[in-house]
Amino acid sequence: MKYPVPSQGLVVRYNYLWHKDHIAGVSDSGKDRPCAIVLYSSKKGNAAVVPITHSPPEVGEEDLSMEIPPDICKAIGLDEDVNWIRVSELNMFDWPSVHLRPLPNDPSRFDYGLMPREFFEQVRDRVVELMMQKRVVQTKR
Repeated sequence: MKYPVPSQGLVVRYNYLWHKDHIAGVSDSGKDRPCAIVLYSSKKGNAAVVPITHSPPEVGEEDLSMEIPPDICKAIGLDEDVNWIRVSELNMFDWPSVHLRPLPNDPSRFDYGLMPREFFEQVRDRVVELMMQKRVVQTKR
């Protein structure tokens, strides 16, 4: 299988490790999920992804998540359920990674598709804003 060319806004299937699980000593989340690449450095060959989940944000943490509009979910191949991007945590890793996973409905692919530029820029800007506020946790994999 061939890995996709990494680019910011690309949604890949990834074995995302939640920071709270990393702190607890877990090394594999046991669940693969869509994740969006928010940072990629071709010079260093590393990437950072934010997780996409069906779980709505906790009460009081609404500003730490962004709902993906249904038309974008459909365009990039996500399911019809409500999807949320958690912008308050990242997994950092060298590209490619053993944690990238093939799509369940197309084992020849690792990516769902590319977010529209305008939406990706909103996600990226929110991550940067939260990083400046020191409200983003990062897990190196």
